[in-house]
Amino acid sequence: SNDDAACLRRVRELFSAHVEGREPSLELLAELHRGPFAQARDLPEATAISGLDQAIHDLVARRRGVPVWRLYADRPVRTEVPCYLSTNRALRRRTPADFVAVTEAALALGVRAVKVTPFEAVTPTGDQLAQCEEGFARLAAVRAAHAGISLRVDCHERFTPEVAMRLLPRFAALGLTWLEEPCPAGPALAELRRRAAMPIAAGELFFGPERFRALLEGRQADVIMPDPKHVGGFGPLLGVCRMAEALGGEVSPHNPSGPIATLATVHAAAAARAVTSAELILTSDPGRQPGRDLLRDGKLRIPEGPGWGLDLSGLSAATGARFAELRT
Repeated sequence: SNDDAACLRRVRELFSAHVEGREPSLELLAELHRGPFAQARDLPEATAISGLDQAIHDLVARRRGVPVWRLYADRPVRTEVPCYLSTNRALRRRTPADFVAVTEAALALGVRAVKVTPFEAVTPTGDQLAQCEEGFARLAAVRAAHAGISLRVDCHERFTPEVAMRLLPRFAALGLTWLEEPCPAGPALAELRRRAAMPIAAGELFFGPERFRALLEGRQADVIMPDPKHVGGFGPLLGVCRMAEALGGEVSPHNPSGPIATLATVHAAAAARAVTSAELILTSDPGRQPGRDLLRDGKLRIPEGPGWGLDLSGLSAATGARFAELRT
């Protein structure tokens, strides 16, 4: 949420005012999303709403003895979903060789698809064409070392539309699977998408369905990226997926996160055909690698256990201590 203390305050406030003492049910979730969960003032509140939604979904599904996806579908639309690994948070240094090394660490887990975020030096008011050269050197090194992999590039909206337009041929030469958020959403992104040789992905911080609808109806993106921790929870995530199905868009939930968000992504893939891939964060500590138990041959298997299918006893000691700290 970028502000954990504020997020936890919002969790307590929302829980006390609207959840405490209520029977966990899909009817309660529907009521909350029509009322107090319908709007979020900021990212910490969006994250608090999303977390409470996911907790209630887990309780409802566990009480019924079914996986969360089973609350919305009689059978899964697939048994596994293609996975790519996001490498940015596994980096300790950022030389081209380091980008190649974390890519190799991701490939060692059996995937053939990675996402890199190489343009942190680009600033809103600087000479972006000069500032991006280091990023392109990193991308060139990764592509030279691994010519056959599926490569996604996240720009975090760092470029102006004009600069992004000028860079399209260089991105095309890299043979990208997609270009993520080269500039902010809006008409300029639609024009960029029209001219791009690769798909455009966007939407990682959006709350609720309407901004995703604008992305698809305005032809601003080929792939929309609702994040389970920010979109409003699993119910809104699935609602965005169903909307994308109707509008002909692809969904790849954004998820540089831990095990609960990873499982929410996989459960959404079980219930919605629009989900075409799942993001998994690459960690520098293999013992804290979310989704590793579900990962096989570059795909995440759909869980069958009750709730999210997460065994809290299997978390690392550090994560368990952090959970205990948050509970108090």
